[in-house]
Amino acid sequence: MKKVTAYQCGFCRISRLYLSKSGVKKHEEKCWLNPVRKSCATCEYLYSDLSAVEANWKCLATKHIPFKKKIENCPYYTRSGGIFNDYQYEQGEG
Repeated sequence: MKKVTAYQCGFCRISRLYLSKSGVKKHEEKCWLNPVRKSCATCEYLYSDLSAVEANWKCLATKHIPFKKKIENCPYYTRSGGIFNDYQYEQGEG
């Protein structure tokens, strides 16, 4: 057995591991949970209808359905904590 060093995304936290810093940096630049991208995944206007069987994500500002078409740099973007809370990360749900 050999011990190795690995790197993990600082935003999605449960993504795959990377063997190089450059690999994880490339991922972090395009990660939808990176608030710099101003994507639906970290916007205050994103909400889910929890009464549905599956997550039914919607945008309160634009009325579109996020994730059908990935949106970044939205003019209505208001930073939020993200679509998953710490408990969901810990349980592997996020």
